[in-house]
Amino acid sequence: MEDLAITAAGLFGGLIFLSVVDVILAVLARRKVIKFWIAILMNTVLGLLAILGISVAWAVGMVPFIAVAISSIILTWPARRKK
Repeated sequence: MEDLAITAAGLFGGLIFLSVVDVILAVLARRKVIKFWIAILMNTVLGLLAILGISVAWAVGMVPFIAVAISSIILTWPARRKK
């Protein structure tokens, strides 16, 4: 039983880690530090993991789902106009 709890905690911790990495990559792509497609690819992979997590349990999939929503907004927000 303890092994199952450790596995579930590791899965949830891994999803939280990937969610943070996704948002950081979106910010870096927005600042043009990395290529845009890298952030889009990570966003897509995390979105698929969020779908998988939500199909298992809402609590598992909500963290990556929220991170995908935040990073999608960051990536698609219009650029500032130069004066």
